[in-house]
Amino acid sequence: MPVELLTEDLDFTPECERALLEIFTRYDKDKDGALNDTELQAFATFTNGHNFSSTELEDIRTYLKCTKEGWLLKEGFLQMYSLQSASGDLDETWKDLEKHGYTKDLVLKKE
Repeated sequence: MPVELLTEDLDFTPECERALLEIFTRYDKDKDGALNDTELQAFATFTNGHNFSSTELEDIRTYLKCTKEGWLLKEGFLQMYSLQSASGDLDETWKDLEKHGYTKDLVLKKE
């Protein structure tokens, strides 16, 4: 049985948050605490098989926590997954976690 991703209050469990932040850090190549367009599109391509559309990028910049340059902050990355997960799309969140090497116990598989 997989571990829970969300608490009863629809917050991430500590294990889930730790995994998501590890994934964020993996794409934050310049280690500035935000995903610039290149880093964000690398994440999108690996995760979904294609870049975010211009509309999706605009939505990210409008509705999620970003820098003044429009780069997605860690908090915004967690918001993105919180919206997806709390809306009932846990299967999509699991798919993304597994794509990035996590097991149903939220343990990163050894390469």
